[in-house]
Amino acid sequence: MIKLACMTLPYANVSLERALVGIAGAGYLYVAFGLPHAGEEVLDEQDPQAVSKLKRLFERYKLEPVMLIGTEQLAPGQPIERTQLRLEAAQALGIKEVLSLGTWGYREFPDIPIPEAEMVETNKRFIEKFRRVGSIAESLGITVTIKPHTGNTATARHIRQTLDEIGCEFIKASYDPGNVRFYEGIDPAADFPLIADRTVSIIAKDHSGIRAEHNFPLPGEGEVEFRALFRSWKGAGSADGTIVVERVDGTGGPMTTEQIDLRLAQARTNLEGLLHKSGL
Repeated sequence: MIKLACMTLPYANVSLERALVGIAGAGYLYVAFGLPHAGEEVLDEQDPQAVSKLKRLFERYKLEPVMLIGTEQLAPGQPIERTQLRLEAAQALGIKEVLSLGTWGYREFPDIPIPEAEMVETNKRFIEKFRRVGSIAESLGITVTIKPHTGNTATARHIRQTLDEIGCEFIKASYDPGNVRFYEGIDPAADFPLIADRTVSIIAKDHSGIRAEHNFPLPGEGEVEFRALFRSWKGAGSADGTIVVERVDGTGGPMTTEQIDLRLAQARTNLEGLLHKSGL
């Protein structure tokens, strides 16, 4: 079964609870979270009650958490103990996917890339760390995913190569077509088939305009061909993946919390229609 989830990120400036109010009100049943809200961590590693508090919140708003963001905690350079804690928290919450990123490829985006020799070393450290991450994930029955964000996850080809080098079945892909279009300037529908069979989630981020143009409209209202992506995913045998709404801020202008509520509701409606037309 495909699960349509909403990330709490659009509500980063307000409390996690207000984010859950908006997401539930917009008609979602599933939620992705893990980034700070109103400047506060939502899963404080120093708080032994953090998991139980979150369980009560999710139960209150009848939302099932399906993805935990672990970008900071899983990054190379962070103690492996932080990784362990993050993945254990996911397990305790019944979450099967922890989302992270690959390496960053720029001194200054979009025009000054990091030199290739330096990237080789950076990518090597990443692989070494994520082999350890994979071992922990396997022991806990958690899947860790990495998504396009320049560097060694820039495109489907880069992700596939990175996954091959890690060599762990508990590290998979999360595909973000909006990032592929924004950072790389290429067509996600043409790129995605190469990694579709190893993808467990799709970040439903749309994009319009040329490379590096900050324009992320509602899913289905930009230039990402979601129906083609969903058909490729279906063709690769996906039947239990997650589709996650991450951002709906268009060109980045200020929005009230109530406007975010409305835009997330419309994003859900758009995606449900696209999924239906794609046979998912």
